[in-house]
Amino acid sequence: MINDWRRPDRPLAIAHRGHSIAFPDNTMAAYRAAIELGAEMIEADVNMTRDGQLVMIHDTTLGQSTSGQGRVRDATMADLAGLDAGGWFDPSFRGLSIPSTRETLELIREAGVLVCFEVKADGPVEMADTARALVTLLIERDALGFALMSGYDHEALALATTIAPELVLAPERLPDDVPPDPENAASQAMALRSPILQVHHRYLTRDLVDTLHANDVALWSWPTTEENDLVSSIEIGADAVMGDDIRLMIEVLDRLRPRLQPVAAADSPPDQI
Repeated sequence: MINDWRRPDRPLAIAHRGHSIAFPDNTMAAYRAAIELGAEMIEADVNMTRDGQLVMIHDTTLGQSTSGQGRVRDATMADLAGLDAGGWFDPSFRGLSIPSTRETLELIREAGVLVCFEVKADGPVEMADTARALVTLLIERDALGFALMSGYDHEALALATTIAPELVLAPERLPDDVPPDPENAASQAMALRSPILQVHHRYLTRDLVDTLHANDVALWSWPTTEENDLVSSIEIGADAVMGDDIRLMIEVLDRLRPRLQPVAAADSPPDQI
């Protein structure tokens, strides 16, 4: 079977929480800006509320990126509705709301791009609950064809695939903050039957790339926001780059890995002048 996530000609362009260099991350404004700039996939973070609703926010607490306080898991959807999720970034974004995962899915569907939802929670029990709720929503909304799941809790990801075996996983390498053993990294993806492994850009080596590719596992490099990190990831053979600055990402990709031009059919008539 061919791994379609391998991208030898041009890495996949993934927006890390949207075009988050210029917009508050994990907001609809950040997602829309990334799509308009040419992102092929949005990477976004999912937490669950006390009443079982899925929402888009990176931290498991509210204080870092909203006007609220406390844990996301201790709040209801109604509690979150009135919070400001933009003013922390810049006063001009004051009034932006925390998106629901459901509305984010519909934005992605309408735009015709891909999305990778990273499961966020405190501890293995909450991780499993959130992963279960997320895969259930993806099934309900017929989104498994364009939505992937990622995260650091590999057991929670495995649980999700027992509910939907066709779900594509993109797990984070564990641990993500030390140099990898290439064989161990590949085995992590293969244990989950995942065609993808996410690896921090600073730990990319030729041996790691070759080992993953030899096992038909695609490598996603993150967070490739700076030009040097984009260039090094692309040149070493990453199959996707994930960063905050989509404008720069597309510029670098177009320079180093130009899009292949479609070949005109031999019997196509010449343009009329």
